[in-house]
Amino acid sequence: MSPAKPAFETIQFPERGDRLSPQGQMRNTAVAGSDHLLTPQQVADRLGVSERWVRDHATRRCPRIPAVRLGPLLRFRLSDIERFLAENSLSEASQNRRNVV
Repeated sequence: MSPAKPAFETIQFPERGDRLSPQGQMRNTAVAGSDHLLTPQQVADRLGVSERWVRDHATRRCPRIPAVRLGPLLRFRLSDIERFLAENSLSEASQNRRNVV
């Protein structure tokens, strides 16, 4: 008797290389860590706020946390959260003024 063949075989897809952007320039699509998607709860834990606060700031104009909609799901890029923190951090000079008042 011959050995049984599996019902399916694993398909090996080629590695995702650089792709052309709409402007025709090459860009790297596999940037480690920058496109990692987070749930609203993970963002809330990272920022020390409630999940409701995160969802509210994903829909308001200012300050707005950039979000990605995947059907009914809301996800956040780690790089966008880090940029949001950097843009909304108080500078040292403004912190000193707040302490004087």
